[in-house]
Amino acid sequence: MSTLESYLDALHRGVFQVVVPKALVTEPLEPAWKRSAINVPSPGTIASYRKGQYHAHETVSEYHVHMDRYDPEKNPIMHLIDDAPLLLMIRETMETIFVTGRDALQRDPLQRLADQRMSWRLRICLGAVLLAIGAILLLLVIGKTVLFFAVILPSLVLILGLLTIVEGIRGREHREHAGKKVVQGGILAGAGLVLFAFWELYLVLILLTLMVWFLSSAAVTLLRAVRERRRLTKGFGYTLGLGMSSLALGILAITLPRGLVEILLTLLAGLTLMAGAFTLLDAWGLRNAARLMEAGGGFQ
Repeated sequence: MSTLESYLDALHRGVFQVVVPKALVTEPLEPAWKRSAINVPSPGTIASYRKGQYHAHETVSEYHVHMDRYDPEKNPIMHLIDDAPLLLMIRETMETIFVTGRDALQRDPLQRLADQRMSWRLRICLGAVLLAIGAILLLLVIGKTVLFFAVILPSLVLILGLLTIVEGIRGREHREHAGKKVVQGGILAGAGLVLFAFWELYLVLILLTLMVWFLSSAAVTLLRAVRERRRLTKGFGYTLGLGMSSLALGILAITLPRGLVEILLTLLAGLTLMAGAFTLLDAWGLRNAARLMEAGGGFQ
């Protein structure tokens, strides 16, 4: 009988990540492993769990486990600064979108049908919406970036709040959860209205937060690159590059905040456009698979 923990010793000897086939883990995860709702996207992940500094990504057949330097429950600020700097989160999100899209294109029709979670028509609509959002973000970068913070973002928060209220009202038969939904929706809707009135203030707060995040991550990362040059799990060049990039963006937040906002909006637009394009390609594959099934009588 073996647990997941019995295969994690290598993490304490400098290995960044271990991959454990599920077939080797004969015992269920202990209650100490808590499901994590907020994670940087990772290719193939169907669930994520944390146990102290351990962070496990579950795929269909494996557990991918790495060890954070800080437990996010005990020290969330240092976890963001050291374990999850913004640049690393952006890079891993881009990698996940690309890998997921590539894997979707390589699936055969039978596998597409087995894995299908929504119709190809819905995927086409979703892909089109993502492409439209990405295009709008690019136009905002080219035109008036302020419009995003003054109108679009507050509108999205307000709409999300109203939709949450409606969801709570429609689910009133489950009184406890419905009440929570209505309250959450009211808070979001109120926040949206506040953002309309004080968008300049929250934009300044966002920039200050980004400045502190970038500069703190840069300081911690560069210090580690100097002190642990020969023991860095991701290599000296990668760590140094990450630290210098964070430093450059932190300085940009001080000297040219508009430029930083435009860079981040451009990255967001790029991620959205990538996600939209791959969603449309996947929808096209699902459409072809559905037609093959119809022509072949369900692949019988």
